[in-house]
Amino acid sequence: MERIYIVALFLISTICFAQKVDKLFNEEKYAELTALEKESNSFTNRELYYLGFAFFRQENDIKAVEYYDKALEKGFDNPVIFFQKGLSELFLEKYDDALVDFNIAISKHPTAEFYIEKARVYRITNDVINEEKTYAEGLLKSLKQDDNWYLQLIKDAGNFYYAQTKDFSKSEKIYADGILKFPQNYELYEKRIKALNAEDKFIEADRIFEQMKDLYSKKLLSEDYMKFKNVPVDEFSWNGQWINIHKSFDKPKELLDSLYKVYLIDKTGKKIERKFNIEKTLQIEKTDSEFVICEESQGGHTTYPIGFKNGNFTIKELRQQIVKILDGKKK
Repeated sequence: MERIYIVALFLISTICFAQKVDKLFNEEKYAELTALEKESNSFTNRELYYLGFAFFRQENDIKAVEYYDKALEKGFDNPVIFFQKGLSELFLEKYDDALVDFNIAISKHPTAEFYIEKARVYRITNDVINEEKTYAEGLLKSLKQDDNWYLQLIKDAGNFYYAQTKDFSKSEKIYADGILKFPQNYELYEKRIKALNAEDKFIEADRIFEQMKDLYSKKLLSEDYMKFKNVPVDEFSWNGQWINIHKSFDKPKELLDSLYKVYLIDKTGKKIERKFNIEKTLQIEKTDSEFVICEESQGGHTTYPIGFKNGNFTIKELRQQIVKILDGKKK
């Protein structure tokens, strides 16, 4: 009887310990979980994975990989552990190892999150060809295409073509497909407008803008769009600095109302260096300009001798006039 009692006591103790590990993991008490490392010889394969993840969350990737490997040796064959191991290897700059584990995770369960991190390895290592292949495969083969990870994959892939390869047509197509899947994610509309304007497809870009304007009038846009009452519609580079153009949802009615706001970003990319408004001006004759370019500065309000007969001028025309001002050709 005594021997049976001791065995029963051991089993109860083991069950209680396992429950403790699960509880610490589920409650995200990672410091307390890693403090149990000395007892890890008795851990199950899942508990070893939990311990590895706890070290990962404490930014100890060497220990994380150690316990992921121990969990794998004990048979914890799950796509998540390969993904997590790949993440730790990425942070340890072991890029080839990370790719091996991301590929195993993808082969077992292709999800957008796995493809995002695999693409990040190629971005860090400047492997443009394989980064593109990863986005293409991920958009096509991800099992779940209606969650936030797939949405992020769309944004990353679209930005890859927009900012890195300058293939604005592919970028626009990805955003267009994304809008079909996520019609209430209005950032995709914004990105599609910028991609179309980058292609000089101004009429198509205006059509998407009008869709956003209609949503604005119905108060359906997200908070920032409603607060600032405009949307970024274009960006381009001048002398190594970025210029951002925003278009107002409200039609200018009063004197000095802005149709566009143009921002020259400083060389750090963090501050606005100069700010221009394309403002409604006083029309005495019908042939007079309806809009002029003005600049806001600490010194006051400067109006340039550049006018637009009405609001139908293109982004291309606006870019050209702003560049003339910045080049000192218009005073």
